[in-house]
Amino acid sequence: MKKLWTAYKSTVYRNCTESSTPRNSVYYWKNQLFATTVVLIIPFSLIALVPGIYMAYMVSLYGLLLSYFITVAVVLAVAFLPNISVFRRKLLFNGVLYHSAIVLLYYLGSNGPGLLYMFAITVFVLVSLDQFYGYFVLALNTVVCIFFGLSIYYGFASHALMLEYQVDSWIGVSSNLVLLSGVAVFLIPKLFNGLQLAFEEQGTLRDELEESVDDLNSKNNELEQFAYTISHDLKEPLRMIRSFMKLLKKKYGHQLDEKAHEYIYYAVDGANRMGDNIDDLLEYSRIGRKYTTVEETDINNLLENVIQNLQSEITNKNADISVAPLPTLSIVPVAVKMLFQNLIANGLKYQPDGNKPLITVEADERKDKWQFSVSDNGIGIEQKYHE
Repeated sequence: MKKLWTAYKSTVYRNCTESSTPRNSVYYWKNQLFATTVVLIIPFSLIALVPGIYMAYMVSLYGLLLSYFITVAVVLAVAFLPNISVFRRKLLFNGVLYHSAIVLLYYLGSNGPGLLYMFAITVFVLVSLDQFYGYFVLALNTVVCIFFGLSIYYGFASHALMLEYQVDSWIGVSSNLVLLSGVAVFLIPKLFNGLQLAFEEQGTLRDELEESVDDLNSKNNELEQFAYTISHDLKEPLRMIRSFMKLLKKKYGHQLDEKAHEYIYYAVDGANRMGDNIDDLLEYSRIGRKYTTVEETDINNLLENVIQNLQSEITNKNADISVAPLPTLSIVPVAVKMLFQNLIANGLKYQPDGNKPLITVEADERKDKWQFSVSDNGIGIEQKYHE
């Protein structure tokens, strides 16, 4: 049963919608609504159709009986016949239902749903077709109401209408239909026009966003290229420093004392660490675009490297840095290294004059995470800036 229902739905949607219509168009959703209505009206119409056919047959209303069969045949053709445009399917569907409403009104009067169907079809025309067809149905409703009013007045209306209505009561009932149809014709298109405007604005914003993303990607590529060029240019003099220090040691090492050898060592080591920092800076500039791979990292070793980078400042300030045992975690090393380096550098920098910096790095294992803290005895942050 489920497969049969799925096949039925897919056939109706294929026939009653246009695959080429973009989703951000009001016409796409009008077609979807039309297809959904056709899908539902066929099984649900049985609720009214079966007793209606029985009643029409029992009281010999053969014109009404014929109308039922015509309506069923046209609705089935709309749903299943191939090679009919969606627009023509809509015209056929609305036309045959309007015809059915007129026949019901003629044969049953207010005992049938004729007037209700006329108003419902007016609304459905507006949500499935353009506003022009709404004007047409409004005019048609007016003409039909006038025609039935004249038929009652001159006495050639059906027995059901003559029995229920005088001209004045018919005018009162039918004028409400015309009024409600007019309100629908002027209000419902405003809703769809607003939706179309919203779709267009959304499309414009999406285009602008895509353009901004493309521009941002272009800027990021330029920035990465710039960072690469700068890092290359900065590392060149460092290579020269290392090369000349090594030449100095090789050529004049036997003439230098222990202190001079120590200075050469520090110069070469500093140049090496500066090169590593430049590489880290280049890596950091790529985070979020290329280099987001996590690595199993011993944070003790990472922090030791940070402290070596800041050794000159630590020595100058006679700082005391206390590091508790730290875990090994899966992280993006360069990002965490930059974070610790900035925090410790701030702890060294923002100190009262003459104060000895005391900096503590700790890690606390929680239920589902690790919490790190870097604390110092510096000037701190004013309360109003804590947020």
